[in-house]
Amino acid sequence: MCGISGIFSKNKLYDSSIINSLESIKHRGPNNTVHASFIANDFHLFSSQLSSQKTQIELQNSTEIVSNNWIGFNRLSIIDLSDNSMQPFYDNDSQTAFLFNGEIYNYKELRENFLTDITFISDSDSEVVFQLYLKLGDDFIHHLRGMFVITLVNYSTNKLKVWRDRFGIKPFYYFLDEEKFIFSSEIKGIFATDFVKKGIDFKHLAYTYYLNTSFAPNTVYQQIKSLEAATKLTVNLTNFTCEKEIYWTLNYEPDDRKIDQNEFLNDVKEVVELAAISDVKQAVMLSGGLDSGLLAYQFDQLKVDIDAITIYNNQVEEQNELEFAKSNAKASNLNLLAFEIDNNVNLQTIKEYCLAEEEPNSSPEPAYFLAKKAHENKYIVLQNALGLDELFYGYGYYSQVKKLQKIEPFLFKSFNYFLKGSKRNKYEEIATFGLETSPFVMRSFASWKEIKLLFKQYNSDNWEHPISVLMKQVKQNNATFESLPLLKKISYLDFYNYISSHHSFHSDQPSMKFETEMRFPYLDHQFVQKYFNCTNLDKGLTKENNKPFLRKNVHNILPKDVLFMPKKGFSMPVKNWLKDVNLELDFPELITYFGDEYKNWVNNPAKKWLMISTIYFLRNED
Repeated sequence: MCGISGIFSKNKLYDSSIINSLESIKHRGPNNTVHASFIANDFHLFSSQLSSQKTQIELQNSTEIVSNNWIGFNRLSIIDLSDNSMQPFYDNDSQTAFLFNGEIYNYKELRENFLTDITFISDSDSEVVFQLYLKLGDDFIHHLRGMFVITLVNYSTNKLKVWRDRFGIKPFYYFLDEEKFIFSSEIKGIFATDFVKKGIDFKHLAYTYYLNTSFAPNTVYQQIKSLEAATKLTVNLTNFTCEKEIYWTLNYEPDDRKIDQNEFLNDVKEVVELAAISDVKQAVMLSGGLDSGLLAYQFDQLKVDIDAITIYNNQVEEQNELEFAKSNAKASNLNLLAFEIDNNVNLQTIKEYCLAEEEPNSSPEPAYFLAKKAHENKYIVLQNALGLDELFYGYGYYSQVKKLQKIEPFLFKSFNYFLKGSKRNKYEEIATFGLETSPFVMRSFASWKEIKLLFKQYNSDNWEHPISVLMKQVKQNNATFESLPLLKKISYLDFYNYISSHHSFHSDQPSMKFETEMRFPYLDHQFVQKYFNCTNLDKGLTKENNKPFLRKNVHNILPKDVLFMPKKGFSMPVKNWLKDVNLELDFPELITYFGDEYKNWVNNPAKKWLMISTIYFLRNED
């Protein structure tokens, strides 16, 4: 796990640009830092004040050296803690440099199957990935199971290639114009080079208000792009043009076969075992639900050395799963560390949570709180149970849509007249875009009409609806989407957008702030593809019986109270945190950016938090 940055330019640049970039994201890789450049037909590694003492002794400092190409790497050591695993790697024969951020869980299998003739200098997954590329070329990507951003620079052809993992778990941001290509694991790594000016894209800021996040390739900055999940980016470093190619798609090949409990549990065991590999201390994020309960169960079955951590709130019952988490931990023989959430915080803490991410958010992120506590207790890897709600229909809108589908022909012709205000606006949005988009509408804190009104001073009248933009992208990228069954469409959209642009974004940066890697064992593309193909996952689906397939297969291995616990989930007490915040006094800039209209718009805690988060963001504070 790490942070990566790179700068390629038509003009020569001092090393300070790459060092500043790496320093801004040093939290992603506290163990060591190296930067490099291809100069005079040779690849040179350099140290800086960010490097370990040993590296500063072994490698030349690059002060006053100029070059038109720089790449750099901050390392968080997790697999093979020795310096032999330090990147970037380089191959003399092909003149190719390699940067890798993430974890490849099946690297040992790949090494045995493809690379027995290779002499390795490390036991790392990163070196295996590089050697696999050198042997197989671009086809190597199809053999990888894990989360990753992989960057390869071929100095002989002057081309750069980037692959982002299939579910967008690891981030990759970039700037490209006619003279420069700059990339980094975080947006701040691009701005730290001082070659790109911050300019807010208020339309995409409005899109984040509706969708609660940006969706790739958009960001809230005018000149910064995010590489889409499951996409390969190729940049010509001679003329600074680029091409994109989707290398994997979640397809639907209907499978009517009934999968029994043994097969299902063995599949889960396989992906958990893959993701369990680590040379550092780790913990599982344990709630009182089925998904993390099953994850904990499998860690126990595999005899993995791991603890469990959870959060709780004694004052807000709907946010308190402590007793159920204790049941899950006890059933799986895991040591449980429980951390109580503060119900009263000051403005400085609110600011801290708002700035834990690089775009405005609608609530304080639990992953930030958990990662902070994990870091204090020396955990470096956190195992997260994300993925089963999206795969097995765990959210309430799946059962709601299943019901509504039966009356869809009559649905949008009559009910509209009985609704007013925001409810009517949202109803019209579902009628316009179809039932498959209802999760977007339901999750939004306001209708698009309300948001456009809030952004009226930015000429929002003609802005296209974010659902319209997103759905065009979906259908362009997957020609089979329209033919999917309704619930499969929603599941697909959850993986395509809700995971890759929402969950991953809101997990990666907050956890990496505390030098903590978050892993998602269930987001294994082979596992997801297999069960996405299952045709009978909605059998018995109701509001009370969500995830019926999963529930049926864990009924005799998880505690009874966990099986029947109402769905809650990790969340923070936004209402309590904001009760004493006065927007007019504490955030007077709101009038400047949104006029008096914001006073009518802020009518619930989520909207209030979003406005506060926006102002911290627009203040350009770190």
